[in-house]
Amino acid sequence: MSVRIRLAAVIAACAFAPLVAGAATPAPLPLPAVVATPTATPVRDALAYDDAGMHIRVPDGWTRIDLGAPAETSDASRPIALFVFHPGKYDQRQIRVTIEPWDGTLEGFETQKESSLRGGSDGTFIDHRDKTALVNGMPAYLLRSSQPGGTAGFQVRRFDMLVYDLARGIDVAFVGHAGDFDEAEVRHALATLSVVVYPRNRR
Repeated sequence: MSVRIRLAAVIAACAFAPLVAGAATPAPLPLPAVVATPTATPVRDALAYDDAGMHIRVPDGWTRIDLGAPAETSDASRPIALFVFHPGKYDQRQIRVTIEPWDGTLEGFETQKESSLRGGSDGTFIDHRDKTALVNGMPAYLLRSSQPGGTAGFQVRRFDMLVYDLARGIDVAFVGHAGDFDEAEVRHALATLSVVVYPRNRR
């Protein structure tokens, strides 16, 4: 089955991908609906995403999902880049890159993201938030949250690396089932993320 057919079959994007209620094992995380950014550069490295303000390359072993042609949007809940580890498996993980216009502060963006996560799903719990820095020194927040995943008792665990480039709020989210990965794996997967001040002539 092609990626495009699978993408058409899954549910719309949400803060957490739901699990199948009552299942004995967690269902694979469904792929969110997707839309790309108009400033994205042509894909040269399938495991990298680059634009005028940011760069990330995920580790080998991940798969990039084809999102189709770039399309302008203001819907920040839908990823502009999507990478999957162990696609279709119960221990699947996803890295979702979302970007939205933001005119404020990094702290304000982090607060807005917490509110968005809590409002997007009942039972969402913010576990912790850490002030950190990217590989190039850009300030960031790492936000960890979780949500109950059906009657089988499984949880969806999410880490959001939040950055502000003085024009956009950038969220690189690592999502999977609790117990399948830890924070060390998240930090390794996102280790190449770098963000610079977005060029004024591109705003």
